[in-house]
Amino acid sequence: GLSAGQLMVDTAKKCQATDRDVELFCQGIQNICDEDEQNNFLENVGDYLAEICFLACRHKVKLEAAFINAALACEIMEGIASSLYPSMEVQRIALPMVVKAELMHGLKGFKVPGLRS
Repeated sequence: GLSAGQLMVDTAKKCQATDRDVELFCQGIQNICDEDEQNNFLENVGDYLAEICFLACRHKVKLEAAFINAALACEIMEGIASSLYPSMEVQRIALPMVVKAELMHGLKGFKVPGLRS
């Protein structure tokens, strides 16, 4: 959570956040991760996206469009797949592909542990 928040800050363009804002933003992202530990992330992605946008606004962190696009793409894929194949584990299959595609387009050189190239 803290690393994810820091990555969002590090990749943000024109970030106006103070050091304290960055700390509070990252802690907010950590709280989201802690609360989600036992849940299926994609079932609540809309709520998490709203909360992340609130945190970004409050702490002056400009989010990358690629992050928002990836989150919305996951939400749409989950909805379609669960309608067509309720037993399919979309998150396990699709999320690594979405993350890899976003990294290839936006964060070249950044490596996600456990993600095969």
